[in-house]
Amino acid sequence: MKENNSISEKFSLPAQKRIRLSGAAYRKQKLKRDEEIKTQQISIRPRKKKTVFFSYEQPDEPIINLKTKFKVELYFYILDVALNSLEERFEQLHNHCDNFKFLYDISSLKSITKDNIVKNCMDLQLLLSENENVSNSDIDAIEMTDELVAISELLKPNSTPLEVLQFIVNNNNFVPNVAVALRIILTMPVSVASGERSFSKLKIIKNYLRSSMNQERLSDLATISIEKEVMENLEFKSLLIDFAQEKARKINFI
Repeated sequence: MKENNSISEKFSLPAQKRIRLSGAAYRKQKLKRDEEIKTQQISIRPRKKKTVFFSYEQPDEPIINLKTKFKVELYFYILDVALNSLEERFEQLHNHCDNFKFLYDISSLKSITKDNIVKNCMDLQLLLSENENVSNSDIDAIEMTDELVAISELLKPNSTPLEVLQFIVNNNNFVPNVAVALRIILTMPVSVASGERSFSKLKIIKNYLRSSMNQERLSDLATISIEKEVMENLEFKSLLIDFAQEKARKINFI
């Protein structure tokens, strides 16, 4: 009897507790018990992380610091653009020097063998040819070689290309191929500043009040504006007299 009573008390105790609990408290306790059972039965496997061999495959982290953001997005970008522009400009200057450097000091060609002069002249002829067609080149390499050998004996030491060209012009252009090459060197623009200056002048000349200006008048006004120093030295009185004589519409009957 005592065993039966202990068993009945053991099983009747939760029932008494259920009677004492309210409906909401009972549901809360039941949910808590179910969650404990699930956590005991189910074993959660830890997630395996993917191995990344290269760091650049990961997305960039957002930049929170404003100073660092300014450096990365603006300061470093400007530096990259400036450095790339300088490298491109100096690369063009190096190519120019490689092609024309033997003409910078023609008087020093006396100490160079004729084979080296021929090689430099052939390279220059190929550079100045159209579509790599040597027959359409501005100079003749063989003739230019003989001209350089001859003129190098007549020049003063350390003569500049401009002085050499003036010497050639004063002596009836006796070395035409060398003269053409020197003109190309002296007229070749080192930078694009002159072109940009021309476009800035055009913006000043052709404004909205001169929208109907033709191409010839615009070109003449731009030349006058760009060559301002030459224009200031002109004698306008003689030019006006010539203009008046050409534009005179009076008819002389006698």
